[in-house]
Amino acid sequence: MANLNQSPVFVGGTGRSGSTIVGHLLDHHPQVTLTRPMEVRFISGNDGFIDALVKADTKRGKKAAELAVDRLLNRWFERAEHVGLHTSMPKDFVESASTAYLADFHANPQRATQSLVFALMEQVAQGCGANRWVDTTPANARKADKLELIYPDSRVIVVTRDGRDVAASFVHQDFGPSDVFAAIELWESRMIKSHHAALNATPGHVLTIELFDLVQVNREQTVQQILHHLDLEPSEQMLDWFDSTVTTQGSHAGRWRKDFDERTASAIDECYAAACERLQARGIKIPASGD
Repeated sequence: MANLNQSPVFVGGTGRSGSTIVGHLLDHHPQVTLTRPMEVRFISGNDGFIDALVKADTKRGKKAAELAVDRLLNRWFERAEHVGLHTSMPKDFVESASTAYLADFHANPQRATQSLVFALMEQVAQGCGANRWVDTTPANARKADKLELIYPDSRVIVVTRDGRDVAASFVHQDFGPSDVFAAIELWESRMIKSHHAALNATPGHVLTIELFDLVQVNREQTVQQILHHLDLEPSEQMLDWFDSTVTTQGSHAGRWRKDFDERTASAIDECYAAACERLQARGIKIPASGD
């Protein structure tokens, strides 16, 4: 059997930035399988096991580990009827692995974290028939460097998108900011965190792509970048799915103009311009606009 924890793929972004598209694209490659659930959350999500590992040597280390276990069992194990770790493993397996994790965390937090995550992800991979898996938890982008502490041979793909479209998309969801201006602030904050994570990662560990390139202006080149980053050969099955499914219209570029009245759109543009100016002052590249 293949090593199910060898060279996994983590795709992330700011949220509503296109990481799901990349996950489904890779799911159509014969050598990669999208996890079920496609966002496992417990590794890089807020108060997950990466956060606990980072805090291991602080006074909050023990509580962070306990909180990660609590969220694993009571939040991420079964998020919905068909969404959660319960679709690939029984709860007593997770409870047993969590008990072992907490017992070993103080003595060797990295070993304890790897043992738990490897055990759970082996079950996830076996459940979806994966030899190499891809997870699309958005937080993977801002924890890209920390993922190496658990998976040193992993690869990360960060997807960026026009922040106005990200914000417009968030307000239509039942999660995240419901206010478009708060959503732009969140986009800016996550762009900064993702930028720092990529800078701190081992060279070659992180590939950053723009949704606008993937969907509209540099489709073939961007797909080739992804394949090269992951050491994958081109797949006719994957390319056929991409050509037929990933369309310019489906990316909803410029939706921020269409979803709001002219006065609000103008205010959004002004708010976004200020955010972009601050990001550029930090040396962060602003995603191209599709409108």
